[in-house]
Amino acid sequence: MADDIDPEGFVSGPHRVDTPHPDLAEALADLWGRVTVAGGPIGFTPTSTVDELRAVATDLVEEVRARRIQLITIGQQHVLVGMAVLRPDPLPARRHTGELGWLAVDPQLQGKGWGGRLHDAVLVAAQAMGLEKLSAQARSGHDLEGFYTARDWVERGRWPGAVRVAEGDERDDIWFTRDV
Repeated sequence: MADDIDPEGFVSGPHRVDTPHPDLAEALADLWGRVTVAGGPIGFTPTSTVDELRAVATDLVEEVRARRIQLITIGQQHVLVGMAVLRPDPLPARRHTGELGWLAVDPQLQGKGWGGRLHDAVLVAAQAMGLEKLSAQARSGHDLEGFYTARDWVERGRWPGAVRVAEGDERDDIWFTRDV
């Protein structure tokens, strides 16, 4: 499917997924695979199998169906090329908070503003849900610090070596927060 992506072609979205398409888990796994192969920080390693990606994607789709999370996507010619997850906190004392749980754009479309558009769509969704504060985590080594701080996120802490991309390649897990 990556061959179907045109870096200069029309991209639609962001769209909130209310009713998951039957092929959504496969499309998510495919996007995550493309991002991972390109070295992107999406939570998988170069040795992650398609079955592992598909299992995580299937669980995520079930969370969308159960309305525990909101999934926001962008697409190009029936190919999923970007996604973001908004996860409201279910605990009574934290119902005013949520998490930007995932943000990914196909490597061929990075640097064209789609990550920012997905980010902004998450903020709109958070406001609509009545959320007041968000958190996010990112891995060091990809200048995600710059992406988030440019969008009014504040770095709150780091966990050195918490992300093991490969043997001998450990990165910091960075925690950010921002007001909605």
